[in-house]
Amino acid sequence: MMHMQKTNPNLFSLKVFFWLCLFELLHSNSGTPSQKLRVVVQEGDEARLPCSHKIPEGSSPAYYYIYWQKPIPRITKMSDRVVISYKNGEEVESEKDSSYMNRSKIDKNFTLSLASVTVNDSGEYKCVALWPNNVQTLFVHLSVIVPFSTPIILSNLSSNLSSNLSSERCDSTNLTLICLSHGGSSEPKMYGSINEKPVNWTVTSNKIFGCFNITGTLQLSTTENILIQCSVHYLDFQVSTNYSLNVTNNCSEPTLPPLILPFWVLISSIVILVFFLAGVMLGILQCYVHKHRRSTTHKSLATDEMGLEEQSSGQKSSMLGR
Repeated sequence: MMHMQKTNPNLFSLKVFFWLCLFELLHSNSGTPSQKLRVVVQEGDEARLPCSHKIPEGSSPAYYYIYWQKPIPRITKMSDRVVISYKNGEEVESEKDSSYMNRSKIDKNFTLSLASVTVNDSGEYKCVALWPNNVQTLFVHLSVIVPFSTPIILSNLSSNLSSNLSSERCDSTNLTLICLSHGGSSEPKMYGSINEKPVNWTVTSNKIFGCFNITGTLQLSTTENILIQCSVHYLDFQVSTNYSLNVTNNCSEPTLPPLILPFWVLISSIVILVFFLAGVMLGILQCYVHKHRRSTTHKSLATDEMGLEEQSSGQKSSMLGR
């Protein structure tokens, strides 16, 4: 009598599920993906790649296996890089590629977050969601672009490399403005405005070693305060800066600061003044003494003359008595 071994139906279902998942992982690149998204971020920012799988109500994430991978071209004979491996409700760090250590994580919706992205992170990513009797694959293309530098506005009134310049003029101002930006990896466009009214920059751009440089020129004449804006747009991003010009109509001559003499000059001036005053006083004193002497001499001469006159008159009187 032959006895047939009974097969556990639960074990059979797990085996079928395992082989289905393995088949999907090995052959998911051979078919055409049903969904494909595109995400563009700037270098240094955080990239968020959606897996677009919603967990049904009442279902636990612990029943899901989630793999975020970056496919490698088959010609390199290298396996895909594992960005996230999520099993039994937690991430498996040991299966993660070293280039994504401490940079990648997923949220409750299995959206992948990559911190501090670089140009090397650009490329296609694959989200594989496995749960009982189901497999879902989503491809997301990540583009990491190099941002442009903040524009610099130069003018014929100033040579300072500043993002916010200010000048004061008393008359009509003829301006030649130049707006500069560089370093971006995407083709740029330049826009501008004066007091929030659009203006057209004369733009030239070139590409050197994969990076774009853009230069805009603007000429104008004004007698009023103006605010000039220059902005550089690339893809869905932009950088901008302002230039403010203040025109003063009521001009006055500049006032000179008070003259402050050096200490040694001040001391020398005082000494010279003292000697000058001493000389003046000495001269006045000499004149006074000389004048006093002359008056005394005149008085003595007059007294002598009067004595001689009296003596001569006495002699004449005596001679007449005889």
